[in-house]
Amino acid sequence: MADHPPGPPGGGGQDDRPGEKPTEPFGGGAPPPPPPPPSPYGQQPGYGPPPTPEQPYGQPGYGQPGYGYAAAPQTEGTATAALVIAIVGFFVCAPVGAIVALVLANSATKRIEESGGRLSGLEQARWARIIAIVELVLTAVFVVLFIILIAMSSTSTSYTGV
Repeated sequence: MADHPPGPPGGGGQDDRPGEKPTEPFGGGAPPPPPPPPSPYGQQPGYGPPPTPEQPYGQPGYGQPGYGYAAAPQTEGTATAALVIAIVGFFVCAPVGAIVALVLANSATKRIEESGGRLSGLEQARWARIIAIVELVLTAVFVVLFIILIAMSSTSTSYTGV
């Protein structure tokens, strides 16, 4: 006993049980500690996916498929641009704005129909086309009236030469 220093109290060292083999593993180290108890606050951030909270009464959680609202289709930007240009075209250079709006509206309509429901804005493109056609018709009417007015004013004036 004098050869070995005493171990910790209750440690089950060699001094407590003379004649028995030590119970330590071959490497001489202590057994690994048990895993820590689960945290009452859930998993710590940065160590995998966040835990899914339990929902009462079997209700679906946030973001689960099959519930809530479906994602709205994205509006085609060309349809919006066509509508804006058609409206602004009434006040700034009517025939040019109308032609540009018609081209954009036709392009937007083709893209929306080919998207298979992923793009919206068909109503915007339709209204842009209607406004552009009305713009072109009004421009044509004003041009015809202007030509008639000039023709009438040149024939109605009489020159009385003295």
